[in-house]
Amino acid sequence: MNIELLKTLCECSAVSGDEQEVRDVLIHTLEKHADEIRFDGLGSFIARKGTRGPKVAIVGHMDEVGLMVTHITDEGFIRFDTIGGWWSQSMLNHRVTLRTRSGSKIPGVIGSVAPHALSEKQKQQPMAFDEMFVDIGANSREEVAKRGIAMGDFISPEANFAQWGEDKIVAKALDNRVGCALMAELFQRVDNPNITLYGVGSVEEEVGLRGAQTSAESIKPDVVIVLDTAVAGDVPGIDAVKYPLKLGQGPGVMLFDKRYFPNQKLLAALKASAEKREAVLQFSTMKTGATDGGRYNVMGGGRPVVALCLPTRYLHANSGMISATDYDAALTIVHELLMSLDEEHVAAFTQFR
Repeated sequence: MNIELLKTLCECSAVSGDEQEVRDVLIHTLEKHADEIRFDGLGSFIARKGTRGPKVAIVGHMDEVGLMVTHITDEGFIRFDTIGGWWSQSMLNHRVTLRTRSGSKIPGVIGSVAPHALSEKQKQQPMAFDEMFVDIGANSREEVAKRGIAMGDFISPEANFAQWGEDKIVAKALDNRVGCALMAELFQRVDNPNITLYGVGSVEEEVGLRGAQTSAESIKPDVVIVLDTAVAGDVPGIDAVKYPLKLGQGPGVMLFDKRYFPNQKLLAALKASAEKREAVLQFSTMKTGATDGGRYNVMGGGRPVVALCLPTRYLHANSGMISATDYDAALTIVHELLMSLDEEHVAAFTQFR
């Protein structure tokens, strides 16, 4: 694991629709390894290595869930809308970062009412999003404006990357900076002359898999491996039958989600790669969400796709948690698979008779 790369990616502010900081990191990381770097019309990052054989894409989405400034009060407090899926109880009193149009970063906190000022009824009711506000310590609307903040600016959780113990990593935006980091490391390491390798950092996954669709149309890949995160069910209060993934037990293969099924032959090849490298896989399903695989698999007549997800605690909140062991296993398994591919192998994925 390139821990510094993952840290740099997680510390970027890159809410859906504002992915430039992650895009810049990927450009800097991969420009010496790529034959070409380009972008689709929405801004998805596309690096290419090689010119022959089937086109194989490894995809991690660049964006994170966040907020957008929608109103500034006369007293200098900031109202917002959520971007992507949030749970209100995971938000109050957390520190955030506002990214202005000039690129400046302003610290703030999602304000909470002290329990002394709440009635017993209020204490029993979760606060709604439209009741919340961000406090940057300003005293007026004019002071907020002087700091460069305006309607439409993006807000992300405050960067908080940390390593806990020998194996755990805690940070905001692990969904899906782990996918971006894995994509970048694989792109650097894989040297297979029998394929044309594409490394993709897609945009706007959290608001409808939009960059997956546009990058798929731009590349027209023959095979796609999506790298993402999935709910770890190894904490109190989660149904471990519905959410079987556990930290430290290997990356999870998504068997289906709301918009995707894996190509079964590609899935078998992924399993074979794991067995060859003596790496452990887990398996899960997701009926209420989707990965970028849900766009790639239906574009241009259909594409063989498989999604490999790192088990992650506390998704879509200010601090997630992953296992470095799972990350390294995913890197090993996908590297083995990519090195095994050639024209004959890839053609077999779509031979149905």
